[in-house]
Amino acid sequence: MISFHRRVKTAYASLLIVIMVAMVAFPIVITYFGIYLRKKPLDIRESLDSITARLGDWSQEGEDQRYSAELIEELGTQFYLSRDYKRRNDVLNVHVAYYTGIIDDVPHVPERCWAANNDDWKRVPGHDGIRPIEFKIDGASPSDVPANHATGERYDSIPIIDAVTGVVNQMYLPVGDYEITVVEFMPEPTDPKMRQIGGYFFVANGRISPSARGVKNLAFDPREEYAYYCKVQFSYKGRITDAALDTLVPRFLEIVEDVLPELVPELVQCLPDWVEVEARKSPSSVTPKQTDP
Repeated sequence: MISFHRRVKTAYASLLIVIMVAMVAFPIVITYFGIYLRKKPLDIRESLDSITARLGDWSQEGEDQRYSAELIEELGTQFYLSRDYKRRNDVLNVHVAYYTGIIDDVPHVPERCWAANNDDWKRVPGHDGIRPIEFKIDGASPSDVPANHATGERYDSIPIIDAVTGVVNQMYLPVGDYEITVVEFMPEPTDPKMRQIGGYFFVANGRISPSARGVKNLAFDPREEYAYYCKVQFSYKGRITDAALDTLVPRFLEIVEDVLPELVPELVQCLPDWVEVEARKSPSSVTPKQTDP
């Protein structure tokens, strides 16, 4: 019969006690410090297919794309929109996907999916990456609601008229600078002037992020009790017509900046009201960012 030294028995018993105390104390400690390892989901307010069929000069082309059960499983959400918009000879695909309460790698971005599914597509470097986008939303103005808890930035708001009741409601725009991750491919090896452009950004917990890695930091901040993120992606195929250019990215960015002033107000009506979510808990000690006069 194996017999352990008394010191070994004492050390073993002490270790068990430490483990048991830690198991009891850990949830208490993380609750005390306001840390949330499991995120609560937030319902989407409106179906994404409620986004208007007309965005400025752009009109819906054809029916919304419907994914198979296999593709929905791969996408990781049943809340999505994939729709083509047309203006004259240009067609822009707008893809929006909504996720909540989960922690994932946010893998479905063009630089991964397009390269994996199209062996003959050639990546065109030099003009892609994170690019700034600038646009103005009519009617947007600084609001008087409390600042974003995480950053201290003030929310802008826009008035939205309820189509049924006629009541004017204030919708709050996400905070942060708008930037978009852009990727450019040559989809037809025999036609080097033909290009396929993809670009995307995310809205997560009331904030903007241009990257898949950045959105995880926003949506899954351990201080936040709730989590959601929404991918907004654009796809455009066209031919370079200017002999002096070797990229279609500038043209793509112009198109995106033309669509966003109409798309963003539609989108915020679908996404959760993060101002209301933040109001459920006591405000953090934040100082609004100073802006230049």
